[in-house]
Amino acid sequence: MGRLNRVAFLSASAGEMTMTTADKVLEQTLLFRAGLPELLKEHRGKWVVFLGGEVKSFHPNERAAYDNAVKEFGPGTGYVIAPVIETRPTPVTAAVMFGLTYA
Repeated sequence: MGRLNRVAFLSASAGEMTMTTADKVLEQTLLFRAGLPELLKEHRGKWVVFLGGEVKSFHPNERAAYDNAVKEFGPGTGYVIAPVIETRPTPVTAAVMFGLTYA
């Protein structure tokens, strides 16, 4: 995870470094994406709850995955809910995003 740029903060009460929820989600997202090619072989089209570097559960839809994640792990634990589908990034310039292009 050398590519992962973690932002940690010093916990005043505990006096130790901890990760924010956003940092945990970013970490799990990167791990999920790394494992996606393997998941696509047998689980294409399903939804997963991903935490701790592994799939915790498979679901038929996003709502079922979300309900399970909240019940099992609660808020702020950094889980990722994602579909097992092949994705291709589409680069978009700032001009397109903000409608600054002219026809």
